[in-house]
Amino acid sequence: MFHASIKHPRQRKRKFVICGNNGNALVEKALVNKGWVLSENEDLFHLKWTELKSHIDYEKFQEGKQLANHISTSSCITTKSGLLNSLRSYFGSSAFKEPASEFKKFFPETYRLGDCREQEKLLNTIGKDELWICKPTNSNQGKGIFLIKGKKELVDYIDRRKKQNKARNSTRIVQRYIASPLLLNGRKFDIRVYLLVGSSRPYNVFFHSGYLRLALNRYDNGSDDLSTHLTNQYLQKKHPNYLGFKNDTVWSMEQFQKYLDDEGYTERLGLKPDWVFTDLHERMKTLAYTVFRSAQTSLVPKVGLFDLYGLDFMLDESLNVWLLEVNTNPALHTHCTVLQDFLPNLIDETLGICLELFDKKVSGLKTFPIASQNNFELIYTAAKDAALSNIELPLLNPEKRNGIHFINRGSELSPIQCAMVPKPSKSAPTRRNKAGSIRKSNNSSTNSSVLTNSANSSANSSTSKTTTDSSDISQTSASKNLQVPEVFKTSTIKSFTVPNPTKKDESPPQIPYKLALIEVSPCPKQDIL
Repeated sequence: MFHASIKHPRQRKRKFVICGNNGNALVEKALVNKGWVLSENEDLFHLKWTELKSHIDYEKFQEGKQLANHISTSSCITTKSGLLNSLRSYFGSSAFKEPASEFKKFFPETYRLGDCREQEKLLNTIGKDELWICKPTNSNQGKGIFLIKGKKELVDYIDRRKKQNKARNSTRIVQRYIASPLLLNGRKFDIRVYLLVGSSRPYNVFFHSGYLRLALNRYDNGSDDLSTHLTNQYLQKKHPNYLGFKNDTVWSMEQFQKYLDDEGYTERLGLKPDWVFTDLHERMKTLAYTVFRSAQTSLVPKVGLFDLYGLDFMLDESLNVWLLEVNTNPALHTHCTVLQDFLPNLIDETLGICLELFDKKVSGLKTFPIASQNNFELIYTAAKDAALSNIELPLLNPEKRNGIHFINRGSELSPIQCAMVPKPSKSAPTRRNKAGSIRKSNNSSTNSSVLTNSANSSANSSTSKTTTDSSDISQTSASKNLQVPEVFKTSTIKSFTVPNPTKKDESPPQIPYKLALIEVSPCPKQDIL
């Protein structure tokens, strides 16, 4: 509980508290190595790391002075029904409306049992012998999950719940079972990756690749043994052969790529030699971004609140990527060799990023560059100095964005490129300097970087709204010496505004920009959410 009023001193070591029993040693070691000390009083601390949100008193949380590792309203994606509702809202879908094609590509058909209309729709949808899976909306480790084999079993379950007079149907979802999963040596698996909200005010969101979790039993969709269908370590540890084969229940992404190569998948399906680290990685990163964007308006941001989510994906035989769930308390136990190598670095970098972002925010320093960032990839930022710092982000969803998104594909040309182009101004606008006197902005020289030109030209932008077509972009680019490669062709133009940094409590003026989405001709189009 946040009871004591703690100052945020820079001269003495800061204190932390850990609650729960999930990776405590990893968290403590990482913080101690960063100069923090474990508090002897649970009520006196600067940072609280806990398994459950219920251990955090958000009403007494001292924003800007304390840190906590859970955002209060994260249940909008960390419960099964919350994730379903958020994604439906994001894609404009419902149980009674044909879901968007993108939504159907990555999220299995799902219904809420507590909703009478959805329950009726499910009963009209499920086939006689179809396999579905029933899950409690707010639990983890496979607790309370069971299989439904056909319509009769579903009807029997619903009737049984009614007779028991237990109003728990509202806490469950029923989801279509992915009947043809990709198997590794005949065993089912899923992939755990991470989504880090390193800071929530402003939002800085990161993606981190992860590892594979495999079942010990060979896959049989007719089996009643849950450990055959669910791959989490909590269930696999109950298997009688776990101790002898536990290292075979967790694979690294490198092991996965080697398996695809050795078993002929790479050649047979025409995959890239490094498919796991390119196409698969980008797809999971795109879906992680989609999850955050679907929940962004429901999350309550505060300076000092951060969150690390575990996202679980599954592949089918056609290598389609399916999102299964989002976990608010991803397991941090190092039972296997892969986890012993992976998790300590993950936690160390997580805390490094979150602490650095917090200290920079409360000290009024620039967000970028982030010295603690190593393996985490920035996928979204609302930091005001992002453009000025030449921060580049993948344009994961051009139609649903609210931050600054730029392509960063190294030396390769990407199918979609984005250029920030300021609207032409007829005359230099007047601005006030720190002393309050009025001065006129002078046109500054620009270089060949589109991003740098956008930032340097922000002072010369006109605040009036105008409309332009594709030809305007070319004319504007020429007038500002913005070099757009000839292999690009302008396909879409969108208008949006970027806030201009101002003094605290002052309404920021909006600097209008034109966004040109430029398509690379030689590259084939890809599905981008």
